[in-house]
Amino acid sequence: MKRFFGMRSRLLLAAALPAMLAIGLLLQGFLTRHHSAMTAALRDRAQATARQLAGAAEFPLFAGNVELLQHLAEGVPAADVEVEGVLICELDQRVLAAAGQLSAPLPVLGPEGETRIRGGRLLVSVPIRVSALADDELYGDSAAVQASARAGLLGHVVVEMSMEALVRERRELMLWALLAAGTGLLCAGLLSVAIASSVTRPIARISRAVARLAGGDLHARVEPDLAGVLEPLALGINEMAGSLARHQDELQQRVHEATEELRRQKEAAEHAARIDPLTGLLNRRAFSEAADSEIRQAQRYELPLSLVAIDLDHFKSINDSLGHSGGDAVLQHFSRLMVEQLRAVDLVGRLGGEEFALLLPSTGAQAAAQAAQRLREAVAASRPLIQGSEFGYSASFGVAELDPQHPRLDELLGRADAALYVAKRHGRNRVELAPSVADAGGPG
Repeated sequence: MKRFFGMRSRLLLAAALPAMLAIGLLLQGFLTRHHSAMTAALRDRAQATARQLAGAAEFPLFAGNVELLQHLAEGVPAADVEVEGVLICELDQRVLAAAGQLSAPLPVLGPEGETRIRGGRLLVSVPIRVSALADDELYGDSAAVQASARAGLLGHVVVEMSMEALVRERRELMLWALLAAGTGLLCAGLLSVAIASSVTRPIARISRAVARLAGGDLHARVEPDLAGVLEPLALGINEMAGSLARHQDELQQRVHEATEELRRQKEAAEHAARIDPLTGLLNRRAFSEAADSEIRQAQRYELPLSLVAIDLDHFKSINDSLGHSGGDAVLQHFSRLMVEQLRAVDLVGRLGGEEFALLLPSTGAQAAAQAAQRLREAVAASRPLIQGSEFGYSASFGVAELDPQHPRLDELLGRADAALYVAKRHGRNRVELAPSVADAGGPG
């Protein structure tokens, strides 16, 4: 905010200073020229008055008529109130007639006359010359007068005029000029304020929009209609903000797509880490984790739970006769058959090689043995095509029910494996049910 007002002050000064300088120069030039013109007009008037008096005093001075000269001198101040003093003198500056009073002693007068300003007054001297030489007998035989007459110079007229009216007029003109200048400055100031506001207000709006953009609000925009002379800048900022918003949306979309791809890859990796790639069943680790969760739930709700250990009979002979590809085909067929025969809640896992395990939630030992028997019969009855020919195989099953006193997967799996080994010893392709822990005399 402080920077904003500083900028506004500089703009006001920048707008008003040229106007102030221009008005000052114009005022100074006008006053100087007016004073010069008024002084020249007063000088011309004084010289005209002096010349007129010199023309009228030529004959009385030549004739030595002092009374007429005095009358002429007294008539000048009466005709012009600004005339302060009038003198008519001879060549030796002896005063013959005077009216009013000079402000200072009479200066040395030259033959050509002069004009000077002294003490706030304008002094003008004009020589009195003979316009035509007269006859000696007509005008006397004075040697000095006749010599002067022959030279054509008789004396001088001195007129001193007051410049108070000129000063007063200049003062009044100065006041009017200052009033006009003040009015002009006021108008310039108002214009400067309008100019500054037309710049600073749009700049303030643009600054706020840029600050919002810098803060992350890419939807911030500047209203071009309110930007005044800065409308092109506002349009440029809006275009830049729109481009940034589009780039951010594209970046977010790419990040989202990359995140989704990473999630899919992670899920795929997790799935691959939990699923046996050959059969599509849970691997040993995934089956163990899921079985532990089912055991805890059965314990919590006091539900029965059984586990079936399965082993394909004579699988080494199958590999020897069909090769590993044929053995893999048998494993895949058996995996599909188990999934078809079991419930959706049952867990099926490949523990390794030809060994499999089934976990049957909410199922007691007898029901689990019946489910295993159905699966055994389905396997024995199936004749899948392996390498273009029908092939038959069988499997052995060991069933064990979870003991609430020993809720551990390893203990349950061990009992099911023991029952499986019994099935193997009794000729394979059969189901054996492991005795309960109490009947077996405790955990082995």
